[in-house]
Amino acid sequence: MGHHARMDDIPTASQLRGAARACLILAYAAGLAGVAAGTLVLRDGELAFAIILWVVTFAVGASLMGVSLLIRALAGLTARVDQASADVRVLVGERARARQDEPARDPWLGHPPY
Repeated sequence: MGHHARMDDIPTASQLRGAARACLILAYAAGLAGVAAGTLVLRDGELAFAIILWVVTFAVGASLMGVSLLIRALAGLTARVDQASADVRVLVGERARARQDEPARDPWLGHPPY
């Protein structure tokens, strides 16, 4: 039942940056909703409940900001790994072309066959 990750399942750097933006938007939305809800509750004279609402929404917003920061860092790492793998592909291709130009070597004697 183990699910192996395929290349299609791995998010790209741009997808990760989009997810980070979504987390940031959710963090601001949670903060605004918490301020609005806490203010309405405070008007009804429920100071303790308003403070609880503010603290909880602040914690949710801060957590989402942290997640956004982590996702941005992961996006940066993903972009660097993608660049490095592209560089390696170029180097491997150049090496393969260079080896085609070399004369064939005898694997046992280490020199071209006569």
